[in-house]
Amino acid sequence: MPDHEGGETPHTPPPRDRKAEAQQGGSSDIFFAAVKATRMPMIVTDPHQPDNPIIFCNDAFTFMTGYTQAEIVGSNCRFLQGPETDRSVVDQVRTAIRTREEVAVEILNYRKNGSTFWNALFVSPVYDDDGELVYFFGSQLDISRRREAEDALHEAQKMEAVGKLTGGIAHDFNNLLQVILGYVDILEARVADGDRASRRAVEAISGAASRGATLTQQLLAFARKQELRDRLLNFNSLVTDFRPILDRTVGDSVALRRQLADNLWNCRIDPVQAEMALLNIVGNARDAVDDDSGRITITTRNVLLPEDADGEGGAALKLDAGEYVQVTVADNGPGVDPAIADKIFDPFFTTKDMGKGTGLGLAMVYGFMRQSGGLATVGTSDDGGALFSLYFPRASGATERRSNPALSKPAAHGVERVLMVEDQEEVGELGRAMLQDLGYDVVLAHNAREALDVLARDANFQLLFTDILMPGGMNGVGLAQAVKRDYPRTAILLTTGFADEAIDEGSRSYELIRKPYRRGELNERIRAVLDKPGART
Repeated sequence: MPDHEGGETPHTPPPRDRKAEAQQGGSSDIFFAAVKATRMPMIVTDPHQPDNPIIFCNDAFTFMTGYTQAEIVGSNCRFLQGPETDRSVVDQVRTAIRTREEVAVEILNYRKNGSTFWNALFVSPVYDDDGELVYFFGSQLDISRRREAEDALHEAQKMEAVGKLTGGIAHDFNNLLQVILGYVDILEARVADGDRASRRAVEAISGAASRGATLTQQLLAFARKQELRDRLLNFNSLVTDFRPILDRTVGDSVALRRQLADNLWNCRIDPVQAEMALLNIVGNARDAVDDDSGRITITTRNVLLPEDADGEGGAALKLDAGEYVQVTVADNGPGVDPAIADKIFDPFFTTKDMGKGTGLGLAMVYGFMRQSGGLATVGTSDDGGALFSLYFPRASGATERRSNPALSKPAAHGVERVLMVEDQEEVGELGRAMLQDLGYDVVLAHNAREALDVLARDANFQLLFTDILMPGGMNGVGLAQAVKRDYPRTAILLTTGFADEAIDEGSRSYELIRKPYRRGELNERIRAVLDKPGART
């Protein structure tokens, strides 16, 4: 029962020495016997003594607070308070004590070891047969788990709202970037090789827009509005390509080392999520190390589990035996306390100060790794700091080579007809210009119904190129399904700068190009669709 801060209470001479009786166990008093026997933490205070001290507590109360009976009896309840205890709640209890009324509150209290717990406190006056105030009785209940669950739910709802807002902004931003990058590619094709000033300007615009496109991909990944499409890649290449962002995250004062294994095996993962996972862990390492003397090391190697686990017993136990690509991030910070190591990947668990972390970063890493068929673990590095290990299953095959889309030349082909469907006017006009510049005959529709009307009049189109998100009741996936059913000879290519789970499930049956796309990349994807064996050309 919290503080009464020495507030005045009406004084009635006690008819007997209650404190002495309580310290003797109150064996003749059914009230004290009941309080002592119950499993709910309870105390009794004497308002007739100065400062309304505790005169009796049961074993459940000592267990909950960590104090002994000798430390508790004779003290005012304020010893349970601390810096974060809400003073308004304390005032509420004080007022109830002064007016001799019942009160029920939830208050943050402190145990003897300094840890906090949420206390559901009920205080009630106790009267004798003559109607005189004898004691104040307080029952307590540790409701920390319930409060934490409520806080976690509130945080999840907040993050969901932030995710929706972020996804919507990123979707609109992707459409703007699509217009910028598309016209940059058109301009680049028209700038004379000798016009260096114009070419530098075009390259600067292209570079800035490309960085913006990377940012929107990360925003969509955070908002879980980025469709996950894994591909075969080599993690050494991912670390190398992602180096500028990692360097900026770490800063100049901390040494970032890379020890990349030769002949590293390939793995099949979503590159955007893999980059975000690596960035999350490196960012945590940066927060843990000291400036100037901090060291972070990214290492890649091939491992055979469980034989080559090198002490990573947890990984061996939770993963099937086999060949894995191991990516580790080690730092020379204070390390991870073994007592919390098993909680480090739990949602909403964080060791950072209030307001400096949501506790979702490492949880997202763990979820991504499990979805990828791998695992994330934490241990101790050789320097005594934290050691995070990511295990990706080995995949066979050759990795894709990324060409420079802006420099790709159109493949030789005849004049093929494309039905483009895009509800954003600027993006639609750009797409038509890009496709015409590539040599295609283009008809532009602004929604699914208009596109079906066009096909009803003239079905002679080799390709349907449609955005996924559109107004009017039918999205691009629904349009693709209708065209596949009624016009099976027309190839289909989808595009979007945004996705959700329901749409993703339907879109997996079709080829897809992400906004913002480049001129050369668009031509390559169209040719890949049209030049498939059996495609109508």
